[in-house]
Amino acid sequence: MKQKIIVGLTALTAFAASAAASMAQVFTTPTSTASQFTANVGTQLADPGTLTIIVVAISIPLFFYVVHALMGLLPGRRARKN
Repeated sequence: MKQKIIVGLTALTAFAASAAASMAQVFTTPTSTASQFTANVGTQLADPGTLTIIVVAISIPLFFYVVHALMGLLPGRRARKN
């Protein structure tokens, strides 16, 4: 059983390596692509609008979590069961 698994993994590894090599020949990118991409991401993250969206996306679930936790502290009220 172990030998069949090892043979299968070896074949899968060889296939993945050959597929990666053939994809490298198909898709060629200039060397400046990575630096331009990281510069664009840095500019986007420094934008106040993007930061606002990120903060809102994090704060909404956090708000509901805190409200749920506070409701569990109140006597006579039952919080939602997990």
